[in-house]
Amino acid sequence: MPTERATALRFLIYVTLYVVAAEFAVVFVSQPTDVTLIWPSAGLAYAVLLFHGPRWWPIIPCGIALTHLLISPVPWLFFPFSLASNTLATLASVWLVRRVAGPELITLRVTNGFLMLAGGAFNAVVSAVIGVCGMLLASMIPPEDFGPALGKWVAGDLFGIVAVTPLTLMVLRSLERGSWIEVPLEFAGRSEKLIWLAASISGMALVTQASAASPAYALGLSSLPLTLLLWSALRFEPIFTAAATMTFAFVVVTLIGLNVGGFRAPGSLLETFILLSLLSVIAIVPQLVSVANFRMRTSAFDMLQRARTDRLTGLRSRTAFEETLARALSDRPEIGRGGAIAYVDLDQFKLVNDLASHAAGDQAIRQLASVMRAKLDEDVYLARLGADEFGVLWEHAPLERATADTEKLRLAISEFRFAWEDHVFALTASIGLVPFPARRASVAELLAQADTACYAAKELGGNQIQLQSPDNAAVLERTESMGWVVRINSAFENDLFELYGQRILSFEAEEFETCEILLRLRDGYEEPLLPGRFIPAAERFGMSARIDRHVIDRSLRWLESDPRASRMHLNINLSASTLADADFASFLSRRLKGSSVDPAQICLEITETSAVRDLDHARQLIAQFKAMGVRFALDDFGTGFCSFAYLRDLDVDVFKIDGSFVRDVDRNELSLAIVKSIVEIARVLGKRTVAESVEDARLSPILQQLGVDAVQGFAFHRPEPLRLLLASAA
Repeated sequence: MPTERATALRFLIYVTLYVVAAEFAVVFVSQPTDVTLIWPSAGLAYAVLLFHGPRWWPIIPCGIALTHLLISPVPWLFFPFSLASNTLATLASVWLVRRVAGPELITLRVTNGFLMLAGGAFNAVVSAVIGVCGMLLASMIPPEDFGPALGKWVAGDLFGIVAVTPLTLMVLRSLERGSWIEVPLEFAGRSEKLIWLAASISGMALVTQASAASPAYALGLSSLPLTLLLWSALRFEPIFTAAATMTFAFVVVTLIGLNVGGFRAPGSLLETFILLSLLSVIAIVPQLVSVANFRMRTSAFDMLQRARTDRLTGLRSRTAFEETLARALSDRPEIGRGGAIAYVDLDQFKLVNDLASHAAGDQAIRQLASVMRAKLDEDVYLARLGADEFGVLWEHAPLERATADTEKLRLAISEFRFAWEDHVFALTASIGLVPFPARRASVAELLAQADTACYAAKELGGNQIQLQSPDNAAVLERTESMGWVVRINSAFENDLFELYGQRILSFEAEEFETCEILLRLRDGYEEPLLPGRFIPAAERFGMSARIDRHVIDRSLRWLESDPRASRMHLNINLSASTLADADFASFLSRRLKGSSVDPAQICLEITETSAVRDLDHARQLIAQFKAMGVRFALDDFGTGFCSFAYLRDLDVDVFKIDGSFVRDVDRNELSLAIVKSIVEIARVLGKRTVAESVEDARLSPILQQLGVDAVQGFAFHRPEPLRLLLASAA
């Protein structure tokens, strides 16, 4: 019942508007046989049927009947022709246009505008043919006026459609969606609209005065209304331009009908055609420009929205997250409280893609996004930042609420099960939570802190939350390590790494000298930084293999640059990352082949623990390099052994006895026993032994008596820059 009442009320409103529009059109007609300059009722009916469909056709005969009964009486013989001309022409044009355009007809597009204009022209022609034939049969016009009446009818209907239909359609669309704003675009504000309105009133007054003075002046100023309407089309909403265009049309017709100033009703068909053609162009062009401008702005807005929206999950994108975070930070007072962000990274999500498929991974992300969104209140901002990474923003919430929400997210993700074909995956997430600081902070700073806290949680085993705070040791450690990464990269770029050498002295005379290459970092300090400061960070972030290659390359350059270095043997340490690097073998092979250095001058040191970690790979690597002539040493020997059985598989040349056993070999029976065992094993296997970290010269006779072949330590030589090593020997 309410729907039927609403429909009936709407029908009455349309009929009333139809009659009012007709009243406006005929008020300036001196006699019933005249044809009006504009028939706005045609534009209204055309718009209503385009919007609601042909089933609303009864508003036209009802409106026509009331118009002729109450406002403009006509001969009864003409009455059916008037009904038919308006009703049939509108129905035919609407059917044709809707058939061609389809359901997207009333969308604001330039192509739809041209299509509706073509339909309006068809409407005007059909209506004019039927109507003027009726006028002729009803003896309202003589036969010789058939052509002029037909032309005026076509022009009046078309002008009415051009002026009224666009605004009517926009109003109907706005009422249907309950808002005057179709897309939240930025147009000129109220101040500029008021300026435009003042300029329009002044312009029309100027044209009116000019017309009264001379038709030539009016012709010269005819472009002024078009200029004002184009201003509106470029700066204001399309509905504003449509309203301005219709108002302009009605004002001009009123001025002509009232013979104001120099405006006079056209006497001949040619004058009518020229006038209405000019007015139609002035009405059509701004509206087409307005729609084109709207579509361009809408396309740009859609592109921006797509950039701000993650297609897979429908959540906001990283771009939108950073923009919202920046706005939240800029709106805070200098000393503010509340607000936080969280960085959520799924643990081992790669397994889903590898074991199931990337399609499965996408589906898992979609489902997880829905789970996470359901756990958060509407005022909490959730975005997808990367493949399996999400960001959460609390703009004003206290830390207690952000912490509770983050824990809810962690639990929801850990309880989530994703099934795909024969696989069921249980996922977890590492989360870094960062409260807004009281001071001013940047987006980059907070995101870096959240990322650091998240990866600290991941390194601690995942499925946990790490809060960025001054007393969180894990986060602080990772933050410090990340700072070292920047400094290490800077060292590569600015050549701040320096090679040092420490001699390894043999108890028996040898034809060559041996030293171990040690790395130092000069980073603005008087004393170079020892490896213990930066190597842990390099290993943590996968940079140690790059450092190893740098050291090897610089060591070979040093050997190549000085003829005296031909009698030097260099021991170069390799990290566990380099041992696992599949491309390292080809790198070293190419480097040695392009060098004048004898491969026997190079001894690569690997730690016992890294070798035992992947024994097969270590055995293959050692065999491959020994075939080139490179020697190998097992560094820190004795620290990780539980069995010496693996030594039969590692064809190394030297055992370097770890300093923890060497330093107290004179007073610790266990250390003494371990050193004796290592020396005996080396003798059986035919390997050399080097005692590391010998800091007391008194240990030298003991080590020599035990059968150790060489010693290395501060007691005999402190590391010095490699460039000075040969000079000090001389």
